[in-house]
Amino acid sequence: MRRMWTLVVALIASLLQFAGPVPSASAGVLMGTLQLKAVSGRLTGGASKLPRDLTDAVIYVEKIPPEVERKLIGRRRFLFFRSRRPVEVLNVVQRTRFSPRVASIAAGSSVAFYNLDKIYHNVFSVSSSRRFDLGKNAPGARDTVAFERAGVVNLHCDIHPEEQGYLVVTPNHAYTRPESLGTWRLPVLPPGKYTLRVFHPRVGEFSRTVEMPARGDLSVELKP
Repeated sequence: MRRMWTLVVALIASLLQFAGPVPSASAGVLMGTLQLKAVSGRLTGGASKLPRDLTDAVIYVEKIPPEVERKLIGRRRFLFFRSRRPVEVLNVVQRTRFSPRVASIAAGSSVAFYNLDKIYHNVFSVSSSRRFDLGKNAPGARDTVAFERAGVVNLHCDIHPEEQGYLVVTPNHAYTRPESLGTWRLPVLPPGKYTLRVFHPRVGEFSRTVEMPARGDLSVELKP
């Protein structure tokens, strides 16, 4: 009987240790606005003159504490159990374009590519973070590609040169997309310094270092 209780206590302790500590109650939300120069012919109405493509941006934190990442994943990997690789994005090729044009996933995830056109497509990438070539795919074809390394993956079709998309593979799950007015919001983070990275097809990548306060939220303005 004593041996059984010893095993139960040891198992509970190992699970708690694996789950990691809970983020501090003083953790706050990192949020703000993204500002980009507007392109001629791509402005919203009103005096703000905001570019219409702000939602094409991806904002993420370069490095976060392990316990925060575990919470963002939203699952616990118990002993003797391992979840299957998630397919987090469905990238559709339709009307000779990628939809969505810009997608974002965390490293270690996969993307399913569907050809919903009535013509052939050939999705490929020569980006350093992930090179692949799906070959010529017939209408209705589906292929899944795994992305293990963080980085921006440029998507192309060798049959249709005008067809271009972007896949932003982030190093963790602390990423977000701005709203149409440029406002964005990241998950709760404990106090400390963090590097924010931003990608947008028109301006490429840029970064900014921020420091979460000991208490409360932090609002920052991001611009190249």
